Amino acid sequence: MKIKRIFGRKTTLLQRMIMLTLAVGVLPTLIVGISSYLFSASTLQNEVNRAHVQLLENTSTTIDRDLQNIQDSTLQLLFHPLFGNEALQRGIKDNEYEFNMQVAQFFSTFQNNHKLILDISMYVKDNYLLSSSFGLFKIAPIYDRNRLNEVMTSPKEFQWKNTVFHIRANDAAKGVTFICRLPLQALSPVGLMLIRIDEKLFQDALQRSVVYPGQTIAIVDKDGKTVASSSASAFPSQLLELLQQKNVSEHKLNYNWNDRDYLVTTLTSSYTGWKYIDLIPVEELNAKSAGIGVITVAVLAVVLLIALVFTFLGTQWVYRPLANLMTHMKRDSAGNELDEDEIGYVKQTWLALKDEKRQLQDQLSHQLPIIQESFVMQMLQGNYLYYTPSELGSLFERYGLPQQAQFAIFILTYDPSTPGKGKFSDQDRDLIIFAMKNIITDLVHANERVFHGITINLLNDQIAVLLWNHALVDEESINARTSEWKALVKAFVEDVRGVLTDYLRLPVTAGLGAITSEIRDLPQVYHQAVSALYSRLVVGGEQVIDPENDFLKASESFRYPIELEQHYEESLKQGDLEESERMLDEFSKYVVSATNMTKVIQMSYTQLLGTTIRTMYLLGIDLDTLYKGEEPYEYLRKFQNMDDLNHWFLQKLITPIVTIVHNKTFVKHEHIIDKVIAFIQENYHLDISQDQCARSFGISRTHLSKLFKKFKQISFSDYVTQVRIERAKQLLRESNIPVSDISEEVGYLHTQNFIRVFKKNVGITPGQYREEGE
Repeated sequence: MKIKRIFGRKTTLLQRMIMLTLAVGVLPTLIVGISSYLFSASTLQNEVNRAHVQLLENTSTTIDRDLQNIQDSTLQLLFHPLFGNEALQRGIKDNEYEFNMQVAQFFSTFQNNHKLILDISMYVKDNYLLSSSFGLFKIAPIYDRNRLNEVMTSPKEFQWKNTVFHIRANDAAKGVTFICRLPLQALSPVGLMLIRIDEKLFQDALQRSVVYPGQTIAIVDKDGKTVASSSASAFPSQLLELLQQKNVSEHKLNYNWNDRDYLVTTLTSSYTGWKYIDLIPVEELNAKSAGIGVITVAVLAVVLLIALVFTFLGTQWVYRPLANLMTHMKRDSAGNELDEDEIGYVKQTWLALKDEKRQLQDQLSHQLPIIQESFVMQMLQGNYLYYTPSELGSLFERYGLPQQAQFAIFILTYDPSTPGKGKFSDQDRDLIIFAMKNIITDLVHANERVFHGITINLLNDQIAVLLWNHALVDEESINARTSEWKALVKAFVEDVRGVLTDYLRLPVTAGLGAITSEIRDLPQVYHQAVSALYSRLVVGGEQVIDPENDFLKASESFRYPIELEQHYEESLKQGDLEESERMLDEFSKYVVSATNMTKVIQMSYTQLLGTTIRTMYLLGIDLDTLYKGEEPYEYLRKFQNMDDLNHWFLQKLITPIVTIVHNKTFVKHEHIIDKVIAFIQENYHLDISQDQCARSFGISRTHLSKLFKKFKQISFSDYVTQVRIERAKQLLRESNIPVSDISEEVGYLHTQNFIRVFKKNVGITPGQYREEGE
């Protein structure tokens, strides 16, 4: 009975132990297994979603990069002189045929270089449309003329539009078009440039991103119109409305379409503003997690089997499944650590991108003063004289300069000390200018409560400073306080000059320009400061020279020949000795005939010497190579007659500079001629002109003519004719092509003109030449 009771108890206890073991072992195992499955499936889905977001980003980046390249290339093309305002007006009105041929050749070359472009068109309002695919259409047959005219009224200089402008009413073409106004930056455009993009660009990119069966990827523009889709099926418009209403920012949305659930992933391009939408069937995603479910079920079955066996073997075995469960949980914990590492990697990457952005912003902020300095230097030297006030104001705004303020300009320079005296030697010119610029900049910043300014190195041992005051902007205030502002500026310039003199231990002189509140008058004020500075040769240095001093007033009737100086400078840059010598002679004749004041003549030559030295800097010529450390301005003061002075300019300045430039440019010019010859050999069948060829290679027509005669001992037109005639003779000997067709093939549109040129060069007609060959 006792054994029976014990057995009975043991049986009951075993049953309870089984129940307890099942409750303690099986239920947690089931919960952990199901939780693990759900967690793994959810993690997999999130990873897949992140992967597809990354895939969409890559697709968007690829398309944006291609579109950006096309946009940049198109804008670069439109900066060509052929598409300038004057060239367009002249081409449209005066020589439409030659202009269109040139444009067509540009279109052909441009399209060959960009395989994604299906068509390039130039639309001239109320005139015609020139297409690389369809040719030339006058205004009447153009189906979308009204749409084109509407686009011309858009304030945007250029834009991407999800549309195609049709020439014919039955044209069903679709696609994306890049639209630019012609000419760029013109207040009244005369036409449009239309770049139609091959739909294959979008189709290929979308097809490469498709991973799952039934997956659809589409691109939708801001208006909700489909740009491209990886599927031929119509894209659901209700989904677009839903996305706009919910404003999906987490790139994820569940959507039911045609009785099928989809996971929707979205991404908006920062470049085009287009929305990239990815629809993946949910069952395809769940199929990826089916393997995890099978593994989980298998593990659960094994654990349950072990638990049952161990339960029947004894209570000691009951705890082993718990240990196995703990081990499994530890393994799961290690898996979580791996996920955390991945998140840490993403965080690390994000921090790296943020740091790179900060570095780029720092670089821009560091380079902005250099950009401002370069712009102000060009503006003061008169490179923007032909800009309208609004255009000049836009440039000032772009470079962070005020449009409304009172401006003042002064220029400082130093006179070299005698050898053995002073703090610096003559070889320290660059160091002296560097120190002057930094000291002036610090002094300007120290007085920011009174005015702001920019310091510019003029590259001729002179420093220019542009000052302005934001407070004095209205006309009444300007008129009332101009004298006060002028006094403040002059006092500041005197302080700057004193600081520089004390530090450098060199005589420093400042030339001051007039006060102005108009930015278009700044070049004139700059030249006043230059004249004031140069007048130190007469009125004396080591002072602030006012533009209204007696010497400058006495020479007001004399106008410095800036045009001759510019022509002289350009001749030096071109290495043209004959033209440089001629400009020096013209300069001398003008100065002598315009004034009888020796000091004015000397000052004019001093300015010409400064221009020559600046040109040497721009050409990369070291001044020491010509003067070996000696001061050229000292030579200028020694001459007593014009002949010796001009001879010194020619022998010591012009001839050495031209020799150096010629040595540098000979190889470059020879390379240009080789390119021109190759261009003629490849395009002799087209209407080649010397102007067109010169523009293509970035040189003037006159310069190309000189180079051609220099290297080939023949004129440009004669060489083109020679190539065409040789090709025509070859065709006459080796083929039975009619003479009229040969005429067109070698570049002559009119057969009679071809026969006349052929007979002039060969001595007989093309027909007679063929008969003799037979």
